[in-house]
Amino acid sequence: MEADLSNMRWGLRELWAHRNAIGQSLTDSEVNNANPLRLLSDQPNNYRGEYAQAPLAQSIWYFDTKAKRLVYIFSDGHQVRYRLTSIAKLNRASLGAIGGIDLVPD
Repeated sequence: MEADLSNMRWGLRELWAHRNAIGQSLTDSEVNNANPLRLLSDQPNNYRGEYAQAPLAQSIWYFDTKAKRLVYIFSDGHQVRYRLTSIAKLNRASLGAIGGIDLVPD
């Protein structure tokens, strides 16, 4: 799960760098509460898609369409939720966050 999260964050950094290199910034509407995996070309192998309710599976990622959160369901059933957001107004971010966007835990 941590490796997947790290890879997603790196993918977002690469997206930000690419968009800035070609003169296109990411807008707040593209970022805030969006499914980050729609922005990335690579998805974790255990990503199951977008659902309004948690799928009956374990050790998977899915995007909760109601709460607008990326969710990981552990093998014991507990969940951790992340939201894609602009971090400009937050007082925290993950290590190495650039471009003002990050996946932050809820």
